Amino acid sequence: MTQLMELLARHRYTRELIVSTLVGLAAYAVCALFVLIAERANGRTFAVYKSANALHDLAYAVFYKCSIYNVLMFPLFAWFVPRKPRPGLVEPVAIVLCWVIFDFLNYWTHRMQHSFKPLWALHSVHHSQRELTFLTANRIHAAEQLFSGLLLLIPALLLGISPPHWFPLLMLQLFSETTQHARLDWTFGRLGRLFVSPAFHAVHHSIDASDHHANFGRVFSVWDHLFGTRVEYAGRARCYGLEEQPEEESLAAQFFRPLRELVDAGDARKYDAPVVR
Repeated sequence: MTQLMELLARHRYTRELIVSTLVGLAAYAVCALFVLIAERANGRTFAVYKSANALHDLAYAVFYKCSIYNVLMFPLFAWFVPRKPRPGLVEPVAIVLCWVIFDFLNYWTHRMQHSFKPLWALHSVHHSQRELTFLTANRIHAAEQLFSGLLLLIPALLLGISPPHWFPLLMLQLFSETTQHARLDWTFGRLGRLFVSPAFHAVHHSIDASDHHANFGRVFSVWDHLFGTRVEYAGRARCYGLEEQPEEESLAAQFFRPLRELVDAGDARKYDAPVVR
């Protein structure tokens, strides 16, 4: 134990990684507990979490939430992120503005993921889940996760937000993504026209292509209202996944299949998606 403490004392970044990982895991545990209590109150059982598909999603959660991914990508992000970013706006204002800009970029990126074959090859992993749960928020191909992480850097660095102050932004994102994949019938009422609700996002995971090529909002559903990509819904979709995907894939297949499709779609031709409503 003494040697471990000495190691942490000598290596500041190692200490930061461990602390951020533990705090992130604690925050995710709170989100998961909140969702499970809400699902039970909504009349849901927990049998679905015993399925192989749910366990695959849990493996993704471990990979990302336990910082395995962060350790692998640390050299790249350390190169991009300066330790002393330039002065920017007042932190609270910058964080809110960063969140809005990031979500706006995420909306258009999400639309492109459904429009171009190379991007869809990676993003289809997220849509291959046929038993949607809050764990599905973690089912993201590593290449797509890398792209999203780099995208977040753009508004954060431009607004002068230092890495330690990204935590509120990341926690808000975590809570939103976790709840919107939950098995809940919530629509948020009038607030549903501003924020993505579980019912709104469940339609996006529908096996019906005319639905999963719409409702692109990540946190704010207002973008779908503004740009005409909102699908009206009377409740949650009942069937999820993709018709062209096999019933169940191994984790290795989920990683390598998109890469093979990415090579096949190297001409970057537009994906033949239906016109969104």
